[in-house]
Amino acid sequence: MQVDRLELEDFRNYERQSAAFAPGINLIVGRNAQGKTNLLEAVYLLGGLGSPRSADADLVRQGCDRAVVHAEVARGSRRVRVDIELRPGRGARALLNGSPISGTRALKELVTTVFFGPDELSLIKGSPDGRRRFVDEVAMKLRPARDAVRREWERVLRQRNALLKSAPLRGSAGTSARATLEVWDEAFARVGAELAAARFHVLGRLAPYAAKRYVGIAGGGDLHLRYASGWLEADVSDAWIAEPDTVDVELARTTLERRIDEVREREIERGMSLVGPQRDDVDILLTSASGTPTPMDARLFASQGDQRTCALALKLGEHDLVTDALGEQPILLLDDVFSELDPARRSWLADAVRSIGQTFISSAEPGAIEAVGEGRVIEVDGGVLRVG
Repeated sequence: MQVDRLELEDFRNYERQSAAFAPGINLIVGRNAQGKTNLLEAVYLLGGLGSPRSADADLVRQGCDRAVVHAEVARGSRRVRVDIELRPGRGARALLNGSPISGTRALKELVTTVFFGPDELSLIKGSPDGRRRFVDEVAMKLRPARDAVRREWERVLRQRNALLKSAPLRGSAGTSARATLEVWDEAFARVGAELAAARFHVLGRLAPYAAKRYVGIAGGGDLHLRYASGWLEADVSDAWIAEPDTVDVELARTTLERRIDEVREREIERGMSLVGPQRDDVDILLTSASGTPTPMDARLFASQGDQRTCALALKLGEHDLVTDALGEQPILLLDDVFSELDPARRSWLADAVRSIGQTFISSAEPGAIEAVGEGRVIEVDGGVLRVG
C-alpha cells in the first residue's frame, strides 16, 4: 500500500500544500519546527487511528475552524481518494471516493501505518498504559474487527467502575446494586478475556520479529516479551506467548472471574476495578551479547541507547508482522530517528528501509540525504513543501 499524493488545508502549520510521493523512500528534510512531523502525522491519520501525538483539535491551523486532508491512496489494484475533515468538538468525518463513511474507523481496512518518533521511547520507559495501547493497536491492524472488542471493553470498564463508586453497594441496602454488579462482572470477565487473548496472539507473533530486529540493530543479544498480569499465572502467560495458537479464552474468562470474586470487597472499598487487562503490562527483557545471560528489564536497567534500540526493534517488528499477516507492506513513518542513533545504527537503519516498502523519514540532520542514499527528497520550510 502507498500514498501517491497528499494535499493539506489548514492542517497544523500548513495553509494549503500538496506533494506527490515515491513508492519507496521519501526523505522529509528541513530545520526544526518547520512542519516535518506534521506531514508524517497527516499520513498516519489515513489509517483511521487518529493522531499519534495529540487530540484532533490541535490539528487545525490556528484561527481556522477546520482542517482537511486529501489523499490518493493505492492498495493492491485499488486506487482510492480519501478526504478527512477535522472540526474541533465535532470529531472527524471521512469520504472514500466521495462517499461518506461512518467516522474514520473504516479507513483501517484501507491504510495501515507504523509510526516511530522520539516519543516512542516511552514504549520502554513509560507507563504501562502506553505499552497496552501499542499492543491493542497492533491487534486492530491485524484484525480491524477487534476494534469492537476494545470499544466494548472500555464501555464495560467505565460502567463497572461507576457502579463500584456508587454508595448503594455499601451497607445493607446494597442487595440490588450488588446483583447489578454481578451482571457487569460477567461482562467484564467475558470481554476482558477476549481482549487479553488478542494481546497474547499479538505478543506471541510479534516476539520473534522484534527479537530478530533487535539483533540486527544492536549487533547481538536478545529481546524477550512477557505479559505481566495480576490475574493470570506467569507460567500460563509465558506458555501462551510461546505458542499463541494455544490461547484458551475460556480459561482466561474463568480465571478472571475467580480473581474478581477474591477482590470484590476490596474493589467496593476502593471504588475501582483492581484486576483485569486494564492493569496489565508488557515486560521487555534484554539478554546481553556479552556478560550475564539473565534477562534484564529494559525499563530499569538498559541504557537510553539500548532502550531506543528496543523501541525501534518493536516498531520494525510490528512492520514485519503486519506485512506477513496482510500480505503487503504497511507504510512506515520514521520521525527524526537519525538524531538519536549512533553512526553504526544509522547505517543499519538506512540499509533496512531500502527494501521495506513506502517509507517516510523526517530529519533535520545535515547528513540525512547521504545516509539514506536514495529516494525522493521533500524539503519543508515554514509549512511550505518543495520536492527535490
